[in-house]
Amino acid sequence: MPTSRRQDILDAALAAFTENGFAAATVDDVRRRSGASVGSIYHHFGGKQELAEALYAKALRDYQRGFLRVLGRTPGAEPGVRGLVRHHLRWVARHPDLARWMLRWRGGGEAIDELNRELFAATRAWLEPHVESGRIRSLPLDLTYVILIGPAQEFSRHWLERRLRTSMAEAERVLPEAAWNALRGGEGAELSGRPAAYMNVPELSL
Repeated sequence: MPTSRRQDILDAALAAFTENGFAAATVDDVRRRSGASVGSIYHHFGGKQELAEALYAKALRDYQRGFLRVLGRTPGAEPGVRGLVRHHLRWVARHPDLARWMLRWRGGGEAIDELNRELFAATRAWLEPHVESGRIRSLPLDLTYVILIGPAQEFSRHWLERRLRTSMAEAERVLPEAAWNALRGGEGAELSGRPAAYMNVPELSL
């Protein structure tokens, strides 16, 4: 199937799941929105469940690609911490429907596990020299991640549900600084701990 057609089906699935909810949405809803045949959808995705999982994996891959770009272009501890929080908030603001989907859908499988392993390895490699030098506190990695992304994640969750008066711009001003103030360390630190099960970021824990 051409890439554009595959994307059309994924876009249609996201629209159907957003409008109707996963349980109520049907493959026929996706067919009507995408212009693809039911046979084509089943052939390439296997059914509604597999389509939902493919949508989750695509969103997670896109989110993590941006996360890794921040790590790759930002060697400094403070700019990196601030940049990761800003990436989280900006990704949610640019992709609200995908962010809602990632919060609602519990993705899994080998493809998701592989994405998360790659992200964990890159995150650990970026953190280690900063922890060893004392620029970032020595904490178990799961706690480091919660402190880094948790407040932005919680803000995003409520922002997506329109429960907040505070703007995303204000959150982007305050939350990166809060994360840095919480993670900046003293000397003699070492990275410890194990990767958390939710290193898939997004539930946005992502």
